[in-house]
Amino acid sequence: MSRVRSAAHLRAAGLAGAAGGVGWALLSAATFAAGRGVSPLGYGFLDALTPVAFALAAVGVAGYRVGSASERSVVTSAGFGAVFAGLVGACVGSAAYVGLGRPDGWTVSVWAYLLALVGAPVWGVGLLRDGTPPRSGAALLAAMPAGVAASFGLAALVGDETLLSVGTAVWFGGALAALCGWIWRRSGERTRSEQ
Repeated sequence: MSRVRSAAHLRAAGLAGAAGGVGWALLSAATFAAGRGVSPLGYGFLDALTPVAFALAAVGVAGYRVGSASERSVVTSAGFGAVFAGLVGACVGSAAYVGLGRPDGWTVSVWAYLLALVGAPVWGVGLLRDGTPPRSGAALLAAMPAGVAASFGLAALVGDETLLSVGTAVWFGGALAALCGWIWRRSGERTRSEQ
């Protein structure tokens, strides 16, 4: 495969991942709004988009891993493995729930998503220690516990525990969008310079 074609694949993966990260953040906010009767979108439609967001994010994370050629420490590899496995598991579980009506798919999706959230700060710390760009995405991942704490605080202040999941999803989705957006831009620059 030519280097231009490889860069084009990485660019597509980066775009998919950025869309998946932003999509996951927006889906969480839209689900919260639907629960308050503010959104015209119903739960069924939003649930159907959930596996798509997770699949796009997983593709982007894999593309980021391939495109960010740097030395990878054990910490970075472990964190990446947890995030990637969590996103894939959440995709499969939510697809089973939506497509097959399997309630246990929802349970798998939740536990897999929690795995991704636990792996996120590990991956972020590893990326920061390894000096792998972009620092913004790595810092957001590393600070995931702060995002969860801020979401807890907001939920307690407002008196609505569903804000915990929304705040966490926005933080995590933003971190994924930052990483995948970087690989999308970087691959685009590489494609133009090699033509």
